[in-house]
Amino acid sequence: MSNPDAAPDSAALDSAVPWGRPAVDSIPLPPFATPEEHRRFTRALQLHVALADEGAPSLAAKVLAEALAQQGQGPDLGPVELTAALATFFPAPWTPAALAAVLGARDRFGPRELAGGAWNWQYDPDFTAVPRAGGGWEVERHERGSRRPFATLEREGDLVLMWMDHYHSRFAYPYAWRVEDGTAEALAGPARAVRAAHAADTAKPYLANWRAERERFLAED
Repeated sequence: MSNPDAAPDSAALDSAVPWGRPAVDSIPLPPFATPEEHRRFTRALQLHVALADEGAPSLAAKVLAEALAQQGQGPDLGPVELTAALATFFPAPWTPAALAAVLGARDRFGPRELAGGAWNWQYDPDFTAVPRAGGGWEVERHERGSRRPFATLEREGDLVLMWMDHYHSRFAYPYAWRVEDGTAEALAGPARAVRAAHAADTAKPYLANWRAERERFLAED
């Protein structure tokens, strides 16, 4: 039986989510009216990934930038763009309705709007967010017949961030998976060679210039 007086679970507000991070209003949202709007979204996403990356840059960030450059120019996001946007909490000016439309096209358990501006999403467990007086959301978790307060979100945009957290996986292979020793050992030699090649690339002037530029952009006033 649910307990209406129970306090929200503070653990629900995972510190791995950038609660309260600002949005950038100039980034276009899908569906894009023109190929130029789509290009502006993708370029902003590439730059966001590069600024968030702490590498010199990391090989993974460079590969992702290249993959994003090959995405389409139609009205909708490609799967790589959507995955990168969710996993990096991309600060486009998402409204719940705008992000729900994108998530609903990918996932049949995507968010759906309820009466009174509330939202429900996912399945077993599922969650319901109800607007708070003065802003923010009260989120309830429903699982196997029980309901309990889950989290209090102080800011309007934090619901979007919670969805980004819920609809991307931190556990893609090989992270948090058991890796086969033989396969990893076979790949170790090639990986060492690629690390050395990547280190040589990051020593080149174009990436030294990028690191200096990145730090200038990230410096706080």
